[in-house]
Amino acid sequence: MNSLGRIFTGFVAALLEAWQELRIHKLRVLLSLIGVTIAVASLTTAVAAAGMAQQLMTEQLERNGRPALITTYAMNERGEQVPSVSPQVTEAFAKTAERFNVEYASMVSRSFGYQVSAQGATLDSEVMIVDPDYAPIHRIFAQHGRWLEAEDAQNLAPAVVVDRTLYQGLGLDQGSFPASVEMNAGNQKITVTVIGATSTKEGGLGGQLWMLPQTYDHWFAASAPLTDASYEMWVPIEGSEVLAAHFGSQMQTELPGYSVQSMRSDYLSWGADESLKQLALAAGGIAGVILLLGSLSLLNVAMVTMKQRIREVGIRRSFGATTGRVFFSVMMESIVATAVAGGLGVLISVAVVTNPKVISLVLGQGIDQMPGFPVGAALTGIGVSIAVGALTGVLPALVAARVRIVDAIRV
Repeated sequence: MNSLGRIFTGFVAALLEAWQELRIHKLRVLLSLIGVTIAVASLTTAVAAAGMAQQLMTEQLERNGRPALITTYAMNERGEQVPSVSPQVTEAFAKTAERFNVEYASMVSRSFGYQVSAQGATLDSEVMIVDPDYAPIHRIFAQHGRWLEAEDAQNLAPAVVVDRTLYQGLGLDQGSFPASVEMNAGNQKITVTVIGATSTKEGGLGGQLWMLPQTYDHWFAASAPLTDASYEMWVPIEGSEVLAAHFGSQMQTELPGYSVQSMRSDYLSWGADESLKQLALAAGGIAGVILLLGSLSLLNVAMVTMKQRIREVGIRRSFGATTGRVFFSVMMESIVATAVAGGLGVLISVAVVTNPKVISLVLGQGIDQMPGFPVGAALTGIGVSIAVGALTGVLPALVAARVRIVDAIRV
């Protein structure tokens, strides 16, 4: 047998020996590992919760635009923002976006003062006038029905998508799409077709709905003309600042007599990612405190227990056990025990995080899809439990390795 085989055989033998010792001292192991199990469960839950909270925060931030989001404004020579319905500006933006091979681009404008009615309920609503690419740019998904498509501009009735406030407030969750509702703006009353609903929810009591620019121009612009608009693009982060500068300059050449500004406006450009980093640091600090308390408790129990096992260790030494073998065996007992405790702690954490009530609470915050339990959190829990076992097993193992046969006889 070569040296590698002997090392492997010795490791397996020590592992089995450690397991047998744990089975013999069941009560001692149980008492010493309760704290570790709780600590690992708490640590794993904290790491998993931090990961989910980061995803929730990221989704909320990306509702304002995914990185890298470039926003473009066109102003006339008097410094007034050009109306979004201007064919000249829209054509210049589309032409420039095509020249730069931009995959996702949308015009964005807002109109206020609308009321939406259905089944006896009436809610105030803000109207967002956008192109179909607005949804991927702003991380919006139609959880019911579908999102706007370019062909919807040809529909005989205005096609709209509503947010969760309108979806629930108007009782649309009791039926299927498409559904008809009425929009009131002053003395104007128009029946529109709701083709989808999103998970998003705006602040306040009102709701929000989206429609295509062509739809608004045909049905609503005469009584409520738009006064301003911006143009958005979702591009790769690398080189986005340079692209914004070149895009604005190129679009300027398409609009003589106007001033064009193009700049990044996503959350990474104004430093919102720092809050995500702080959240991760806070979770790490909490996990560190939990780990320290659990490891100190385990170390205390292990040291007291080792004082009671001096006769046992002395007998093993009398039968020829070397110092290294005794040291490795005692330390492996700690590692195996904490690994089992860590596994139990991870299972407890999974049960807590995947509890239906917890999932319902998270989804109620507006997250689009509940993420699965982070694999990294589970691996962290197991890895930390093994590391704790190794660190807290060193001192008891040193005490055991220094035990002499004569010490065992005196006990």
